[in-house]
Formats: sequence, C-alpha cells, structure tokens
Amino acid sequence: MSKIDKANVALESRDWSTAEVRREPRKATVVHSVRMSRNLTERLHQEAERRGVTPSEVIRDLVDAGLSSAERSPTVRLADVHRVIDTLTQKTA
Repeated sequence: MSKIDKANVALESRDWSTAEVRREPRKATVVHSVRMSRNLTERLHQEAERRGVTPSEVIRDLVDAGLSSAERSPTVRLADVHRVIDTLTQKTA
C-alpha cells in the first residue's frame, strides 16, 4: 500500500461530523528554497523536535528574530569602516 493509499484510508476512517468549517481567508505564504549543509539541517531538526514544532516554524522564528535584530542595530559595511579609519589617520598625521 502506498503512502497516498494509507493517507486516504486514514482520512476515510475519521468521523468528520463534528468538523468546523473556517470561513476566514488564510494569509498568503511564499515558499523560499534554501540549501543547507547536512550538519545545519540536523541541527534544525533537533531544534524543531526540542520545541515540538515543525522545521518551517523554527526557520520562520529565526528569520524573524534575525531581521528584527538587523532593524534595531544597523549594519556597517567593512569598506565604510576602513574609509573612516583612513580618514581619521590622515587627519592626525
């Protein structure tokens, strides 16, 4: 029996008489594909298991936290740091 057949059997055997239909529209989502090393993937799955959520939820939480952090503390390009240092050393020389 294939996975699809097993899923269909499981759905057919459920009692749907008390099911509630949700009428509110769901938020649209976008899929982003990313390649990760095996080690990083294993760590992701371990964290998801520890939290009791899906890997997708962990990724969303981490991306949100990272972007929120970046919004609070602006990043500075290394070239800009070098330019400032060069300017300061020229003024003091």
